[in-house]
Amino acid sequence: SLTSQNRLQARASASSTYFPIVLIINAIYALLRIGLYYQTYTWTQFGMSCILWALTYISYRGIVEDHADKASVTIKATGKKSKELAGGASLDLLGLVACVQFGTALFSDRFFWLLAILPFWGGWKLYQTFYGGGENGGGGLGSLFGGGGGNQKDQEEEVDEATKERRQKRAERRRMKRF
Repeated sequence: SLTSQNRLQARASASSTYFPIVLIINAIYALLRIGLYYQTYTWTQFGMSCILWALTYISYRGIVEDHADKASVTIKATGKKSKELAGGASLDLLGLVACVQFGTALFSDRFFWLLAILPFWGGWKLYQTFYGGGENGGGGLGSLFGGGGGNQKDQEEEVDEATKERRQKRAERRRMKRF
């Protein structure tokens, strides 16, 4: 179907864009951390490096999926591609991980403490998902990783004229029944 083709194309496009970026970020980090500063590379730092690489992979997969989700939703709803930057919260996670990687490699191991943001960030995203308060109007699992159904006003604007007329006639009939 058209939607699944759009999803596959969006995944391929996102992969071709972000895979080299993620690969270069991790290669430079490994070169800096292990290659240049190998004297101070301990088992603890190796464990933290593995966690950072896992977070990089998770963010990469999230970015690719968000591209696919946005491509299928926007094309299905409007027939046009979204101009909004896809990637959502996963792109934010990739930025945080890159900051921690280069901060720990070049400056201090104290940059690992920036990862303490993640539980609070996750809690906030869950709150937005279930109780609203997000920019997308909140609620619904689609807003967990930056996607979302949009708010109610945007959905009402997309209704065509024939549907508006039918709704208006129904409302008038209901008013007439009351009196």
